[in-house]
Amino acid sequence: MQELEPTWGRMLAVWWLIFWRSLIGSFVVGAVIGFVFGFIGRLLGVSQTVHQILPILGGLAGLCWSFLVIRMALRKRYGDFRIALVPLEAPPVRIPPRI
Repeated sequence: MQELEPTWGRMLAVWWLIFWRSLIGSFVVGAVIGFVFGFIGRLLGVSQTVHQILPILGGLAGLCWSFLVIRMALRKRYGDFRIALVPLEAPPVRIPPRI
């Protein structure tokens, strides 16, 4: 497998994917969580408690979303490259026992 030089253009392509998908996804996930839990908290009369918990829920949701974005970045085929995870050493060859 040929290794490519990590140029600024390639780095920017990966960074841009991670940046915009994280930004948009976090906004959407945060808005949905905020709306749903805010609405339920208002109906149950515990909106003050919900407002204290929402930042924690939003942070956890953003963390989960960031894992998905990194996975997307690793699976994507960019213009002239893709990211591949390769082992540093070849795994040992196992010779089956003779019977």
